[in-house]
Amino acid sequence: KFCVTRTTMLIVLLCLLPFVVWCQPSLPLPAHDIPKSLNPPLANGRVDVHGWLWLPWESDTDPSKPVHSLEGYFYHHTPEFWTNSPHDFEIMVSGKLTLDNPVSGLPFPPAAPLVGTEYVFTPPAFSLDELITAKVINYEGRFTNGSFDTPQRYLLSNAELLVTDMITVHYLEQNATAGYPHLPYISYPRNQNPNPVSGPQHLYFLHLEEQLPEFDQIVHVTIDPSTCKWQGGDVVQDLVAVGATFVIRSIPNDVLHRLVPSSNTLTVELVTDATRNSQHSTCEMVVLEEIHCVVVPDSFANCPPVKQY
Repeated sequence: KFCVTRTTMLIVLLCLLPFVVWCQPSLPLPAHDIPKSLNPPLANGRVDVHGWLWLPWESDTDPSKPVHSLEGYFYHHTPEFWTNSPHDFEIMVSGKLTLDNPVSGLPFPPAAPLVGTEYVFTPPAFSLDELITAKVINYEGRFTNGSFDTPQRYLLSNAELLVTDMITVHYLEQNATAGYPHLPYISYPRNQNPNPVSGPQHLYFLHLEEQLPEFDQIVHVTIDPSTCKWQGGDVVQDLVAVGATFVIRSIPNDVLHRLVPSSNTLTVELVTDATRNSQHSTCEMVVLEEIHCVVVPDSFANCPPVKQY
């Protein structure tokens, strides 16, 4: 039952005043979270060099053998919070990268259990707006092992990326004054055809950014569906849905308490449309690796060591 208190009414009234309070969005967010009042609007702008971090899908590819193409998720590397920045979006796409030269030693799961480091595709400067609006979906550039935030960075091959799906588009508002108190993540399953869904499921977790100070992070986790306690009509397919939303209520939402690799299990909550305003399904999770983490607003500094949680 929903009870309206004086405090609730005060929050509602304040949220109706856009120049007074920036209201915390309700989870889960829409896949394309682009405000109608966006300024600058989506046109032909946000021109800059935009890198794309590769997150491989499961396949039967032998990592030791050279390949001429690869598929997976590609994450905007990296977003920024500045209002006039050309990088003010968290974006996850799926795509196929065709390599000019064969490359071996890539971390194709499940044969390679971990990604291990960053693999980044970087085209010359282009309009991020044209990608978001699907005006341009083909890009030529360089595929490298490492980037500006890793110890190593060297060319593997020139390549061409074909973007096949715009999965997540989340605008970052520099002046937002309300964030999430608990750690929120958007999930992307490593296995594209989990049928049937059985055993531990490998997922890439993207930290959902909302209010400064923030951090841009991707971790690789496993969740065993047999540990889940379902609520509100949720089913196992919701767990492995592309773009599923999870929160870790036991951990503060800051860079010093973020998810890091550990043998310990954590309880995570699956937030769906069905349980948006009610009790959430819970599952047990293990964090296997931190693939990427930088501190925003400018995304140039790597994340500091965490405190114990």
